[in-house]
Amino acid sequence: MTTLKIKLYKKRSLRVRNKLKKTGLGKFRLSIHRSSKNLYAQVIDDKLGQTLASVSSLEKSLGFVGKNNIEVATKLGKEI
Repeated sequence: MTTLKIKLYKKRSLRVRNKLKKTGLGKFRLSIHRSSKNLYAQVIDDKLGQTLASVSSLEKSLGFVGKNNIEVATKLGKEI
């Protein structure tokens, strides 16, 4: 990448991070990623910049490896 693209990327990422820190006010953020085969969920504390809890459908304890449906989503919601 060129230096201009890198500068713009860093500027954009700082803007988003600062906005998340200001609007959080002690609240945690639930981030969910859905791929074609699996589901992933994270609880994030933006003030500290840490992931507090995470769970995915890849975990063998859930028993739903490789599935992406409503059953898996409800199970993930209960786990997190």
